[in-house]
Amino acid sequence: MDYKFDEQTFIESFNAKTDDSKSMDSIRLTHKPDGKFKLFPFKASGKSQAPIVTELEDIVSGFFREAAQKGTEPISFDDLCNALQEEVDLDNQDLDYFKDMIQSFFFEGENFVADNLGLYPYQTSSNNKSADNLAHFIYSVMEIDDEICKKIEQAKEKHQFNVLENMVISAIENKNVVEADAFKPYFVVKKGIQNIFKADFEYMLDSGMTSLEDLSNLFAVYYLYYVSQTCFILDQFGAGKRDQNVNLYFALDWEKVSKNRKCCIEGWENLQENINHMFTHAITLEILNQTKNDEMLDYIALAEMSQTNDEELAIEIKNAEQTYCSYIGDYKGFDSVPYTPGVSKTDQAITHLFKCVQAQFQGTDRKRADQFYNEKFSEFCKSRWVKNRKKSGLVLNLTERDVIFLTKICLRNEEKIRLNDLYKEYEKRGIYLDNTSKEYLQDFFTKLNLIDKKSDSGDAQYVKRIL
Repeated sequence: MDYKFDEQTFIESFNAKTDDSKSMDSIRLTHKPDGKFKLFPFKASGKSQAPIVTELEDIVSGFFREAAQKGTEPISFDDLCNALQEEVDLDNQDLDYFKDMIQSFFFEGENFVADNLGLYPYQTSSNNKSADNLAHFIYSVMEIDDEICKKIEQAKEKHQFNVLENMVISAIENKNVVEADAFKPYFVVKKGIQNIFKADFEYMLDSGMTSLEDLSNLFAVYYLYYVSQTCFILDQFGAGKRDQNVNLYFALDWEKVSKNRKCCIEGWENLQENINHMFTHAITLEILNQTKNDEMLDYIALAEMSQTNDEELAIEIKNAEQTYCSYIGDYKGFDSVPYTPGVSKTDQAITHLFKCVQAQFQGTDRKRADQFYNEKFSEFCKSRWVKNRKKSGLVLNLTERDVIFLTKICLRNEEKIRLNDLYKEYEKRGIYLDNTSKEYLQDFFTKLNLIDKKSDSGDAQYVKRIL
């Protein structure tokens, strides 16, 4: 396809002011990510307007609504009780007891709550748009397809719901289900992990690992994996590869850590700098996608296009930069933004545009928007995956809960796995351990009586299945 930046599309998307309503020395546009190019599900707003999602149990319901392609009207206690009474022959003296049971099993206050696979799509919405956006993001970038949706339905049929749960599901589906909202999918930057996710998810469906805790653990692993690797790829611009992987090293929660360990050098400290570029990448890619075409293009896609029309493409991107900078009247330092070498003229132009966007965020009060956007992911990481090791700083961290969960999904239906192969399975999910952490992990399994030792050789040690 041909690439051509369209200024009128840019003006509409960024709400750019071309008249005299604002001073030429002011900013005359609104930075709007997630419009023409959907990269991350975040808003550049404070926590009060766009809450940070740290507990991924909050997205389970939204994920399953996406899979079922269903929305639900709010489920009221009185309406549900009335619907159930039509199906049950109750004496008047039993009515209050029946209602108390429904309240106890299915409601917290006025909110309908779900704790099993069949009811997840119908849980009362938390009115947290951030959680809904994140649910759609995970569903989208993990490339959930019809086959996986069928697996979910099969798992629901296989699940042994009790009589009351079946009645509730039937009552809701008869009266409360509405057509689901349509969402534009997110652009998938990082490839190679989707099939691993889907295999883990299918195993969990088949094995009954469908509690809120198990599902939120799965989403937390792959949310961290996908977004962190996407950040690394974006920072490579046109030289990035969709299947590239930067090793992120974790420490175990109960071990001591020194500053020279890989978990300190090649862990959170390595990732934090890339996270700080998320908003700038989101805006840069939004600018680059201001065309009359609906197809989304990232740096790698543009690099591929540049192989046949590098000169023309670079000119269009410079046009995009000039248009953007012309609406940023309150920042005067664009002329001093240096050019750096790229893999092509197109890549050089993209990198310079990125630096211009970055410079005006750092050089104005808009740095707060930059911070608000980036902290949506960094605060999730700090809440779920990072531990303060005092003198050693912040370090990516695995708790006992994480180890047990990861080991379960790595073994799946196997009775045991070679210890060295288990480490490789962790790595397939983006989690690396140095030799010291591996020794601590082996001791942990030994204490749980899960090591099957065939010989003194490390290769001949097996980890038994965790029930």
